Amino acid sequence: MIKHFITAAIATVSLTIPALADPEVRGWQTNDSMGCMMMRECQDDVIKLNSIADLQAAFPNSDYSYVEEEANGLIVELAKMGVGVYLGDSKYFPASNAGVYYTVGNDFFLSSRYASNQMRMIKTLRHEAWHAAQDAMAGTISNNNIAIIYPEEDVPQEFVLMADIAYGGQPQVLPWEREAKWAGSTPNMTLEVLQVINETNNKPWEEITPTPLTRLWLERNGFI
Repeated sequence: MIKHFITAAIATVSLTIPALADPEVRGWQTNDSMGCMMMRECQDDVIKLNSIADLQAAFPNSDYSYVEEEANGLIVELAKMGVGVYLGDSKYFPASNAGVYYTVGNDFFLSSRYASNQMRMIKTLRHEAWHAAQDAMAGTISNNNIAIIYPEEDVPQEFVLMADIAYGGQPQVLPWEREAKWAGSTPNMTLEVLQVINETNNKPWEEITPTPLTRLWLERNGFI
């Protein structure tokens, strides 16, 4: 199991939306400012996304037509799970982060820097939503743990290498990030798993065979 928050590594502009002033932070584009946003203490220039129409309103010159159906499906399924999706000003994100999923608050946040690009947006939306699915696979999204969904050997080698390059300095997160890289690049892979989670009332292991270690975790903690 792995705890706390999971980030997607893509470069992180300014989104100007009137809101309450932020509390004081030790620095912008730092883990401190990102933590302030994740804990919902900083809400200035952070908007909740209820559909792709909210992104379209924020970026009227962008085209989301190619990914609209899948993106709306992801947002809807996440809402059923109790996971909120937010668009945050890039001032909150360290320079290399495109998005972050927070297991404690069960919300994830997309950086405004890249969100005007439909392909970068959908890849990060899939990636971060996959971490929410991993959260559910660990028993319940109400805890702070996540579990891989498929056996590590099932992850195609190209995504293993991508994750190893992006997260090589954090070897403890590689099993989860390799899988999320795969999901982020595969249309509808994340959406289909989220649908299973909701259809099974947050018990995806009833339809998706858990890995041996995940099964052991679920058994020891009384989930199965």
